[in-house]
Amino acid sequence: MSNQPVDEQFRYKILIVDDVPKNIQVLGSLLFHENYDVSFASNGYDAISLAEQNHIDLILLDVMMPGMDGFETCLLLGKNPKTAGVPVIFMTALNDLEDKVKGFQAGGVDFITKPFESQEVLARVKSQLKIGRLQTELQLKIMELEKRNRFITDVFGTYLSDEVVENLLDNPENIKPGGELREISILMADLRGFSSTAETLNPGLTLQLLNLFIEKMTDVIQKYEGTINEVLGDALLVLFGAPFYKEDHADRAIACAIEMQNQIDPLNELLRVMQLPPVRMGIGINSGEVIVGNIGSKKRLKYGVVGRNVNLTARIESYTVGYQILLSEQTFYSVSGELLVEKVIKVNPKGVKQPVHLFDVRGITGIFNVDLRLPDHSLKLLKDPLSISFEVLDDSETIKKEKFGEIINISSYEAELITSEQFRIYSNLKMKLTSKCGNNFVETVHAKVVNKISNGYVIVFTSHFSLLNEFIETCST
Repeated sequence: MSNQPVDEQFRYKILIVDDVPKNIQVLGSLLFHENYDVSFASNGYDAISLAEQNHIDLILLDVMMPGMDGFETCLLLGKNPKTAGVPVIFMTALNDLEDKVKGFQAGGVDFITKPFESQEVLARVKSQLKIGRLQTELQLKIMELEKRNRFITDVFGTYLSDEVVENLLDNPENIKPGGELREISILMADLRGFSSTAETLNPGLTLQLLNLFIEKMTDVIQKYEGTINEVLGDALLVLFGAPFYKEDHADRAIACAIEMQNQIDPLNELLRVMQLPPVRMGIGINSGEVIVGNIGSKKRLKYGVVGRNVNLTARIESYTVGYQILLSEQTFYSVSGELLVEKVIKVNPKGVKQPVHLFDVRGITGIFNVDLRLPDHSLKLLKDPLSISFEVLDDSETIKKEKFGEIINISSYEAELITSEQFRIYSNLKMKLTSKCGNNFVETVHAKVVNKISNGYVIVFTSHFSLLNEFIETCST
């Protein structure tokens, strides 16, 4: 990304890569209307050439193209020093999580699903332009902190464990291509609703929020000797038991996850003082065999992890809500200490033949002995129902049908949605809330369905609702 300052005269430069002229016409018209400087390419080779010769802020890249597909194009862009810093959003009709994980491993930052929805395209473009610039600044700061170990950082990425860094400095012969089959535990953490939060802040404040979050989580991950393998916007992929094997990798991952969640409330208090919005985090953990090692050549290496258990970790994390930690069965049975489990849920992730049982963990005993400290989520009864209109985001309907309901019991974390509509548990909802109590408002928020009740569903909010606390205080009995 460019270090050019953002001002009223600055126009982001976006490259659209698609072999279908109609797609280019639709996207180009949409982005031109938003005053972006747009250029086009019909194949991967032309895209690489244009990106080499021109400053580009963002690439919208089609996956299914003749010759060199989008994944291969993205890999080549990432290996080229002239284009490595340009964020890539894939455009695809594919909707399988495995394809999305493949896209992220190739270097992509997000996906746009075909057929295009104008609001979604603009939201993702604006969010990634902002986050991409901030990630560049963040990476520069990290590199400055690791100056004495720059050659290790260039090869392996940013290691957040002093043990890892010191061992590599003492044993440079370990820096070579290769991998091995090893059993480890993988933790994926993701901030809920961060994209919508980023849209409400200027770049400097968003960077402050990201820095504070990563700083808090880094301290905890170092304590449990985890290794941050990837930073994907507001998500962290952390390994336990790699590069250096730890027999108690599952215990470490769970204890680390619990303490990471326990740091969210102190972080939110600091954000409140700084007048920044609060955050919530979901964490998924899976254990099993993966290939770990140095991927690449002698000139360019990256320490990475590959295998179906990485994909399963991402699927597990997708079922979480804020303040929640979900474990796979493999992790549950790998733990040496005893676990405090709130509930066991049965899910059917895409790409997995058999149903999967996930464990909602609240604590672990043994050498680490740590419990999850949850904020008060007690529901309050409203004086008057809160009117809701909503759509199910993961519904298969081509044209989304607006649905209706109301909320009577609510907290800042969850609510009871009263509706006659029927849909699946763990569905994601986009809701418009209309209040006639206190300060009247209409606000759009996102939520995940977590349970069925007699007259509707229990939902957990997954995006920041700026007026919610004030509304509950004013309008509850």
